[in-house]
Amino acid sequence: MISKKWVLMVLMLSVFLACSSMDVKKTSDVQSKAAYDFTLPDQNGKMVKLSEVMNDYHGAVIAFYPKDDSKN
Repeated sequence: MISKKWVLMVLMLSVFLACSSMDVKKTSDVQSKAAYDFTLPDQNGKMVKLSEVMNDYHGAVIAFYPKDDSKN
């Protein structure tokens, strides 16, 4: 009689193999496209222009998040 451990192991192996064979797109379509030059405030309120940041550094990360409901 087949033990439950072997059945579970074969089931898990088949799931892993099925997941590994899926075609996953690893690159973005927007790579290498120029962004519009814009100005945003930094964490200190100083206005920063994207073109200035790109001249000083190799790249930029722009993160947006919704304002929370705290009373601070």
